[in-house]
Amino acid sequence: MNMATERLESSLRRRPIKIVIDVALLVGFLTEFITREGPDYGLHSWVGIVLVPIVAVHLLGNLGWIRRVLARGREDREFSLGVLNAFLGAMATICIITGFPIWLEWSDAGGWATVHTVTGFLSILLMFVHLWRNRSRIGRLIRPATV
Repeated sequence: MNMATERLESSLRRRPIKIVIDVALLVGFLTEFITREGPDYGLHSWVGIVLVPIVAVHLLGNLGWIRRVLARGREDREFSLGVLNAFLGAMATICIITGFPIWLEWSDAGGWATVHTVTGFLSILLMFVHLWRNRSRIGRLIRPATV
């Protein structure tokens, strides 16, 4: 791992930054869900685009955990959470990618819309499962630090 990545990973471990990123993800995903049928579909599109770098920063901030789970595989006690996270990431990625043909108003975007809707709903459901599975981490993150 290079020095820049180590610095970024280290800085993202800071509680306030992690809290802001996690809240932005939650608000973004919920906004995406609420605005999926309009009235302002433009907001839905732009929030989806803005979520891309936020998700990337979230993943970079958790790179150590991701590497540990991948290295240990099924031996890691959090392997199932890693699988859940990978599936959530795949669904969100497919949802975002399939949103572009819809946003660009391609005439044959009908099939894309179906995949976009299905992966969007799955992403929202998996996000809540992800939050539930990480409830103890979230509790530790928002609990005041003791010195």
